[in-house]
Amino acid sequence: MPRPPRTLELLMGLSVVLCAVVSFQSGTPERALVGILQLTVGCLLLLSRPLRRTASAAQVASSLPSLAAGGIGLAIAAPWADWHLASTAVFSTGLILAVVSLLTLGRSFGVLPAARKPVCTGVYRWVRHPAYVGQLLMLAGCGISSSPLLGLLIPLACLPFLALRIRAEERLLGETWSDYRLYMQRVRWRICPLLW
Repeated sequence: MPRPPRTLELLMGLSVVLCAVVSFQSGTPERALVGILQLTVGCLLLLSRPLRRTASAAQVASSLPSLAAGGIGLAIAAPWADWHLASTAVFSTGLILAVVSLLTLGRSFGVLPAARKPVCTGVYRWVRHPAYVGQLLMLAGCGISSSPLLGLLIPLACLPFLALRIRAEERLLGETWSDYRLYMQRVRWRICPLLW
């Protein structure tokens, strides 16, 4: 699959940064938190990101459903005024973990799977996909804001989509970088130690 032109990547980055500005101006704390994540993603997209190999069409297609998960979480979340301490704490913890993970990736970050230089330091020393752990916690926080049951069901429902994306990313990175294969042997857990 060909790499998107740099102009398109820059336009995507600018549009995400503009979304962050709108989120900050909305005046609600939860939109400001989302704005922090959007600003991180937008700024990373603006960086030049060296690419060794693009993903196949099948690998890209398998990652697309996971991109919709964030929107689903925000759609089912209760209004911010109705959030309680537990939902705010879980959501904020997930957001912090996601932002730290993305900043650790730096120029290796991408919205779609691609073989950029693998990152094995920082939070990536403990699990192979900490940004997705952050995403799942954010989804749990959104669900908890409506009901404890949704706080459990929403992340569980989104997990198969993340699993498809993780498998596509790991296959691409493992085929491209021998260091990544060693990293997968050293860091056994994808998302949660002792489970997966």
